Amino acid sequence: MSRPKLVKKDRNPPVTSPYPKPGWSYSNLIALALKNSETGQLTVSEIYAFMLEHFPYFRTAPSGWKNSVRHNLSLNKCFCKVELDEELSMVQQTRKSCLWMINPDRLDKVEQDIRKWRERNPDAATEGMARPGKI
Repeated sequence: MSRPKLVKKDRNPPVTSPYPKPGWSYSNLIALALKNSETGQLTVSEIYAFMLEHFPYFRTAPSGWKNSVRHNLSLNKCFCKVELDEELSMVQQTRKSCLWMINPDRLDKVEQDIRKWRERNPDAATEGMARPGKI
C-alpha cells in the first residue's frame, strides 16, 4: 500500500506587485541610495526609505528584500560600516546604531558598475523607478 503524498502549503504565498521589479542588483540599489544622500552615509532604515521612495515595487514586495539589503551591506566589500558615537546614538534613541557608506577603496568599482548598467540597459535602468530623472 502506498503512502499518500504530502502537499506542502506555502505559508507565504507570493505577493504580486503592481510595479515592476527594478533591474538593478541590491548592491547597485544600495550604492544609489548612498550616492544620493547628502553625506554619503545612511542607516539601514534610511536605505530602506530611499528604496521605498524611488522604487515603488518594494512598497508591496514581500519583506525578504530587507534581508537582502542587510546581507549585501554586511558581506559586500563595497560597503563599510561607520559606528555612531554614543551621544548621537542616545539622541536618536536607537540601539547600537551605525551608518553605512561606500568603501572609498571601492568607489571607482561601484561607479563603474552603475555606469555600465545604465549604458548596457538604459530602459531597464529606469524601469520600476518612481521618478527616473531624480537619481
